[in-house]
Amino acid sequence: MIFENLAPLSEQYDAFFIDVFGVIFDGRKICDGVLELMKELKSAGKTLIILSNTTLVADACKEKYQALGLKKGVHYDTFVSSGEAFCQTLHEHIHGAETYFQAVSRNDEIFRNSGLREVNTIPDADFVYVGSLYTGKRLFPLRDLKTRSGVPIAMDDITSFDCHDIAGMDELAHLLDECLRFEKTLVIVNPDLFAIDTVGSEQIPLLCSGVVGEFYEKMGGKVVYFGKPYPAIYDYAEKFIQHDAKVAMIGDTPWTDILGGNTAGIDTSLTLTGVSGEFIKTMADDLSLTEKVEKLINEISPKMVHRDLKKFSQSPKHIIKRFA
Repeated sequence: MIFENLAPLSEQYDAFFIDVFGVIFDGRKICDGVLELMKELKSAGKTLIILSNTTLVADACKEKYQALGLKKGVHYDTFVSSGEAFCQTLHEHIHGAETYFQAVSRNDEIFRNSGLREVNTIPDADFVYVGSLYTGKRLFPLRDLKTRSGVPIAMDDITSFDCHDIAGMDELAHLLDECLRFEKTLVIVNPDLFAIDTVGSEQIPLLCSGVVGEFYEKMGGKVVYFGKPYPAIYDYAEKFIQHDAKVAMIGDTPWTDILGGNTAGIDTSLTLTGVSGEFIKTMADDLSLTEKVEKLINEISPKMVHRDLKKFSQSPKHIIKRFA
């Protein structure tokens, strides 16, 4: 059964982990009806934890979304970002490190109180942090990706390629070659492969840093991921809810939100917006919505899952057309 929105399911749960991009935020504005629904849920005594794979720390996230009308205490209880959770628990996941190198783009905030020392060359670093592809020198829209011979690359095939074979990725390929040469571990604090965001007046899928980890692993490199679907961010988020609360994860991506919720042992609800919506748009018109969802979960999602999580389910307990 596919529900229109969360409302029919809300009474079943005490708390919700809610994804941001594609669920409550469309890359440009808060989605219609979201503020009203979240305020109603809060007033009904529900605990609402925003759970995002953004590498920004929590304070930066709160400021960004407050400017759009999403207010802590009114619409949600706590904002848990991948960047914040990593910042607070870094030494639990990267043992014995003393130095780091920042690649692609910088994120000084998550290292500010880490006690680690930044170095200027890869050989001197204990690990290499890969920052957001959004804030680097260029963006990578999925619709523009092609092989060096000019063949377009489909969204669901991105993980099948070596970055050396993709046009326009010379700089990234060189970075990964150097990391591999010196046997450096990559740290990816946003495991998303891509997300829907606004470029100019358009909302399009853009590559995220999680795909860099996929490329590096294919080359034989070691990667430490932090964020959905990996357990550490759920362990951190669960500190903000009562331990006996009935919790559901709501998200738009089977291979991060739903897989992560399933591995954390909580119920999951997939929204057919954001990433899921983008894939559904590309499917044949003669398929029913149910058939499109089955194709997304059973055929596409398994190709997008990081290799060490492939044994876990990407099937949601509930499917809703939209959050609100």
